[in-house]
Amino acid sequence: MLFVTLLNHSYWVIGATIGGIFGSLVKFNTEGLDFVMTALFVVIFIEQWMKEKKHHSALVGLGLSTASLMIFGGNNFILPAMFVILGVLTLLRKPLEKVEVSTT
Repeated sequence: MLFVTLLNHSYWVIGATIGGIFGSLVKFNTEGLDFVMTALFVVIFIEQWMKEKKHHSALVGLGLSTASLMIFGGNNFILPAMFVILGVLTLLRKPLEKVEVSTT
């Protein structure tokens, strides 16, 4: 098992090194990438919404992200929102699991 882990890490280090060296040689136009990433996250959110019966985690994420956006502004809201969402969902994990078990 040690050699499998060693190979995995060496593939990662070698790949990252080669990517870093040759990536600086390739010029890539990132114009429009912000829209693509936004669209990707919207699609992932919609898929999660349609898959789940209960939407507690999605609503917590939306609400706390909106509150963080209002408090910290558009440039600085993501990290505080992620930490608060993680904390709230961690605290609500047991009660939400009890609700899911009782409804199934």
